[in-house]
Amino acid sequence: MAKENRNHILVLDDEPGTLSLLEGILKSAGYRVTAVENGTRALAAARSDRPDLAVLDLLVPGLDGFQLVSMLKRDRELAMPVIVVSGRMREADREAACKAGADLFLPKPVDRERLVAEVARLLAAGKQS
Repeated sequence: MAKENRNHILVLDDEPGTLSLLEGILKSAGYRVTAVENGTRALAAARSDRPDLAVLDLLVPGLDGFQLVSMLKRDRELAMPVIVVSGRMREADREAACKAGADLFLPKPVDRERLVAEVARLLAAGKQS
């Protein structure tokens, strides 16, 4: 069992299996996780329980991932690193996610070791700034 740490991760995906997988990966790495299935709930969760980092899919009900990334990055009180995990592999989607403010774009199916390593890297980088 991984040691518990204080970092809180918001996970958004409308596919229950993927949401559960991402939640499990991050919990087993010791993170506190809030998992939600639509963008509107993700924004509400970000506002009510300030996560340290978000892992988001792009195509979800409510606010889509592009809108949510932009909102999380524009609002100084919500600003956090954002990892987009998506099955949309077109270069235009990657560029749009990065333009919205995503820090990283990972393809589905997600590589668990890379996800955990990138979360740790982005959290550490945020603590240094």
